[in-house]
Amino acid sequence: MSESSEPLLEIKNLKTHFKTDEGVVRAVDGVSYSVRPGECVGVVGESGSGKSVTQITVLGLIPQPPGIIAGGEILFKGQDLLKLKPREMRKIRGNRISMIWQDPMTSLNPFLKISRQLTEPLMTHQGMSKEQAREKAVEMLAKVGIPAARERFDQYPHQFSGGMRQRVMIAMALLCQPELLIADEPTTALDVTIQAQILELIKDLREDFGTSVIMITHDLGVVAGMADRIIVMYAGRVMEEAPSNELFHKPSHPYTVGLLRSVPRLDKGRAARLIPIPGLPPNVAKPLPGCPFAARCKWAQPKCHEAFPEPVDFGDGHRSYCWRAEEVRAADLGTHASSEHIDDIEARVTAGESIELQGEAG
Repeated sequence: MSESSEPLLEIKNLKTHFKTDEGVVRAVDGVSYSVRPGECVGVVGESGSGKSVTQITVLGLIPQPPGIIAGGEILFKGQDLLKLKPREMRKIRGNRISMIWQDPMTSLNPFLKISRQLTEPLMTHQGMSKEQAREKAVEMLAKVGIPAARERFDQYPHQFSGGMRQRVMIAMALLCQPELLIADEPTTALDVTIQAQILELIKDLREDFGTSVIMITHDLGVVAGMADRIIVMYAGRVMEEAPSNELFHKPSHPYTVGLLRSVPRLDKGRAARLIPIPGLPPNVAKPLPGCPFAARCKWAQPKCHEAFPEPVDFGDGHRSYCWRAEEVRAADLGTHASSEHIDDIEARVTAGESIELQGEAG
């Protein structure tokens, strides 16, 4: 992947809202980021942060009504997907852009054999005959690690284990060799051993096909070894964006620090504490003039409740949407920081002290 390559996917100020009895829910409220060819981008955040809605909007699957695309652009190789007609979008969805859904049991049709579900995309998008599609699908099933693929090809989804069903979903998503693969929490319903296998499988297939990947998850640990860059979302907005290593070692937003503190650390032993983020996410059906994380943030100042911050750019694609981003970065609160150090910094912040900027803190 070239750093200077043109984006494969570019999302610009995207706004996806839903009309409800409570009001207009701003599920995605001005999200912007890009994905380059061959790149893996992790999108992380709590449930309800807008991670999946953003990608469903990319695929053109938002039901309208109640959904409303209130603004923005989604450029796929320079073409705005939001301006395409449904017929034109169907040629891209499942062909050039594919998605691995969170729960394969609800994504696969339980009444149809997997042979029917795997051959249909190839016959629709690639114009293959039924025999050609069967051979290609069996080959892909074997590639994703389904044992005795030819013998199992005409079985129903319920005859596969959870891990095997997820492999079938991955095979289906990759059949047309898409340029972009969106994986929506593909390991959530699986045990940890199978999780590792699925993540390694996606990694290998990405290398084999040169496919760009968007990995959606609420767990920073899942994308630690997978993603080139990580997007941190909260309440429909991007909070921070950074190269993977940079995000873990030099987080520059209090919300990112909160997520890092809630991830178990095997290198810290039993004494290490998991610190939850206090409070609850805001109601996005109500106007949020400032930073949506302000009500839960120990670093918050009065202006945090009044206006959403402009991005602070630290270079190399690292941007933080926080009024105190430079102070958070200087406080050195990455994964190497001790709980005592973080507690000391947060106590000083709560007391109203300003954190001295030290350049490259350490």
